[in-house]
Amino acid sequence: MTRPIVNAKMNSEFVSDMELFYYTLGDENNPPLVFLHGILAFTEAYKRFLTSLSNQFFIIGIDLPGHGRSSIPSIQYDLNDMSNDVIRLTEKLHLDSFYLVGHSMGGLITLVICEKYPGKIKRAVSIASLYNVSGINFENNKYDFLTSEGFQKNTDHHTNFYLKVFNHSYQRINEEEKFKKTKILLENYKEGLYPQISLGQLEKITTPILVVVAEKDQLIKPEHTKKISTILDNGTLLVFPNANHGSIVAAKRNVEQLSENIAMYFNK
Repeated sequence: MTRPIVNAKMNSEFVSDMELFYYTLGDENNPPLVFLHGILAFTEAYKRFLTSLSNQFFIIGIDLPGHGRSSIPSIQYDLNDMSNDVIRLTEKLHLDSFYLVGHSMGGLITLVICEKYPGKIKRAVSIASLYNVSGINFENNKYDFLTSEGFQKNTDHHTNFYLKVFNHSYQRINEEEKFKKTKILLENYKEGLYPQISLGQLEKITTPILVVVAEKDQLIKPEHTKKISTILDNGTLLVFPNANHGSIVAAKRNVEQLSENIAMYFNK
């Protein structure tokens, strides 16, 4: 899951008293594309997807605060903070405007950025994402560390398959202790772990956004993700019938098709 991305360069910048790590990949002369990962994950987990996109775009994949190698925020962090810091980082990199792609939580942050900073984003893609807590499928025990009361406590002794994968991934990048602290931080958020965007905020977004649905998603309800495209003023829906929450950005066939669709959408 976390083998280094070949030819990617790891960099960091200090933003809001945190060190944010990011990875660049591809030809710098190509259009810039900023990528935001999902909750608990980090940029290197999207190796196949980002490598595919780098054929046509200059990729800047950001490890969000408390994820990957980036610093843990010293105070309770919210969507606005995260979106602001993403923009601050892109300003440090002298990106006046760029394409934006986010998966899961990254897709939610993508929506917030498009609402707050419309002049910065040329076009965007939100993959297998949500706009409020009603989009999460709490009935599926594959993700039982996410509950309606927040992030489950004592996850160091939890046997969930996905948590084991994440634990192993953080061990591989020598950030196991940070991951433990991040999980404790998430526990303290309780129900506040699940931020939301109001329908009014969604309706204000004018940026063209491709909303990608994984029809077999067991974490985010597909019908919820589809609804985002109908609320957006300039939304376009793309459905992958046989993809789930992870395989949409990991399975070779999905990655090839999704990358092609994104390139076509951005090059309109």
